[in-house]
Amino acid sequence: MLTLNTIVDVRVNAAPPANPGTRFSTGLILAPAVGDTVTEAQRLRLFASAADMLSDPSGDFTASSPACLAAKSFFAASPAPDRVYVSLYPPGESLPDALDAALARSGDFYAIYATETDPEKLLALAAHLDALDTPLTLFCGATGTVAEAIADSGLLKRLHDLGTSRAVPLYGADAYASAALMGTAMGLAREQAETPFALCYKAVPGMTPTALNASELASLHALNANAYIIRGLNRQLLEKGTVASGLRFNEVHDMDRIAADLREAALALLTGGTGRLPQTDETSAVFINRFSAILADYAAGGYLATAPWRGGAMGPLQPGDTVENGYALWADSYDLQSDADRRAHKAMPIHIALCLAGSVESLVINIDVTM
Repeated sequence: MLTLNTIVDVRVNAAPPANPGTRFSTGLILAPAVGDTVTEAQRLRLFASAADMLSDPSGDFTASSPACLAAKSFFAASPAPDRVYVSLYPPGESLPDALDAALARSGDFYAIYATETDPEKLLALAAHLDALDTPLTLFCGATGTVAEAIADSGLLKRLHDLGTSRAVPLYGADAYASAALMGTAMGLAREQAETPFALCYKAVPGMTPTALNASELASLHALNANAYIIRGLNRQLLEKGTVASGLRFNEVHDMDRIAADLREAALALLTGGTGRLPQTDETSAVFINRFSAILADYAAGGYLATAPWRGGAMGPLQPGDTVENGYALWADSYDLQSDADRRAHKAMPIHIALCLAGSVESLVINIDVTM
């Protein structure tokens, strides 16, 4: 699959709506096949439920097969996702190669769960996602004791050290808990396709809460790992909906959607007309106007919000400057373009500063009483 980056290179820099289609609310389950080889049909199939897998005429799935158990946890979510891809791969094939084989057939998914439990193989897949042109997110987890899960050799610590934003690490007792969390994330993405959502504090049907004390939970949070716990007497909730880098999953999801929409808009301008776009400042204005319309939709939907710029100095923006509606766009003049870039028919880069609206996760209530 040839990259689009040579035509439109979208670079999202996290300083800390448009139509998302189905990709950003669809998951993929990677599972080894029973035999040493797989057919073309086995490489990628789309199902609407775990029951559909059991009734598949191929006979590849049984009620106890890992792929089917993962799908059962995935579809247990509320709101529920409406589809999942399943890709079987030869047992000797690496997870990165298995994913690439699935991507060669379709890129219509965003979240990934692998039934593999070997930390080395999951880490290899997470590192592979960092290098891909297509933004994807791996849902994976660790079981056993908390001490084992947070050990230097464990999956959670190594994902944290990798610093990836392409993995959602989870500590839990259930081997398929990460599939349930992926289902919850994709169900929310489907239900709230035009409005923001967050994973933090959500109930996760299909996942059993883990009994943790405050120290154990703090040690998991220090690694940006998630846990499904009970607070108070009976409130089951997920904390805190993070990826391994510490960003919230919904922040990564939102930025990926925005980047995809901007890329599609740029491609439409570059390839959709019969004329040409001259290398002039007027062309920069065409791109900026089109991108502004997209970002205005995201601001109206609540993804972006007016805020002071908290990043470093960038173009006309200085720290503390107000970014109206949560976005600012600019481009340098073509008078400053290098001869090499002009001969290569490049546009001047469009710079975009975004302020995500964020989400509230805690509150202090002060009550003053007089008698």
